Amino acid sequence: MKALFFLLCLLNVLFFFSELHLGALTPAVEPPSNAPTLLLISERQTARRGAQISAYLDSAAAELQAKQISDVLQRLNPPQVALIFKTSAHTPKPAVSGRQQTSINRCYEAGPFNDQDALRRWANTERLNAFKPVYKPIIAASDFQVYYPAGKDAEQTRINKLMLKAKGFTDVWPITDGEIKGAISLGVFNDRQRATLYKTQLAEQGVKAEIRQRNKTRDELFIRFAAAQAASKNIAYTRVPDTDCGNALK
Repeated sequence: MKALFFLLCLLNVLFFFSELHLGALTPAVEPPSNAPTLLLISERQTARRGAQISAYLDSAAAELQAKQISDVLQRLNPPQVALIFKTSAHTPKPAVSGRQQTSINRCYEAGPFNDQDALRRWANTERLNAFKPVYKPIIAASDFQVYYPAGKDAEQTRINKLMLKAKGFTDVWPITDGEIKGAISLGVFNDRQRATLYKTQLAEQGVKAEIRQRNKTRDELFIRFAAAQAASKNIAYTRVPDTDCGNALK
């Protein structure tokens, strides 16, 4: 019985593989058909409604994106607010004073002049009707002194003087007053260039000298006048307070 049972099982397995090999179990593939697909009216309406909804959503998204970009640009570049003031037809116009219509005189000062005659000739050339001479103290360079710096005490000054005489400098004298009291003067010159040249010569001999400018105060002649504009190119002039010109012309 067991042998018969196993024989039947074997026959069933062989039958199954034979049918599989012959394609009996493979589903048949239908050839493609060229016939148009049928579309129901309800499906067409649903598809059209979906297309409309999609187009509306796309348009709303584009408008929202454009608005966001515009808002960002406005934050980065705030618009300039132009204020426009409308004037009434009855608003009176500002009146122009006579002082504004005519040139306003200002006070000027020119100079210096060598003497009163030169001042008057210049005033006549500039056609000045009202003017007044004014003397002003001016600090001008007098000369340039070459000196050996002062020592820390009187003994050091005496040693410096002996050292200079040993080098052949006989025309020297101590400075007894002023800011460089105790220094030893080595020479006085009318211009700085000659003083600088002499200082260089001293340095070549081992003497470290210095130069100081000595000033003096002298009175210089100027003219003060009132005019709309001072445009003379022949002499220097400066603008001064109007009160100075008023006091000068009294």
